[in-house]
Amino acid sequence: MTFADQLVRQRKRAGYTRKALAEELKVSPDLISEWEHGEVEPDLSALIKLHKLYQISLDELVLSPRPHKTVSASKWLSQFDHALKKK
Repeated sequence: MTFADQLVRQRKRAGYTRKALAEELKVSPDLISEWEHGEVEPDLSALIKLHKLYQISLDELVLSPRPHKTVSASKWLSQFDHALKKK
């Protein structure tokens, strides 16, 4: 998940439209759109306002969770067996 994706996700989770969020932050809706498309990033004062508004930590807002890559047990065993055979 990109930072821009995280901004969209948190805005929608909090129930804001871009226009409503822009009004709350006293910025233009176009700026919200630029943030959410990854064209520019919010400055520190905007990040602080967002974290307070969304009631999440700055870490949670900025450090997007990384998806975990899962591998089935049978696939893992197959890859392990293949690696052993190479030796």
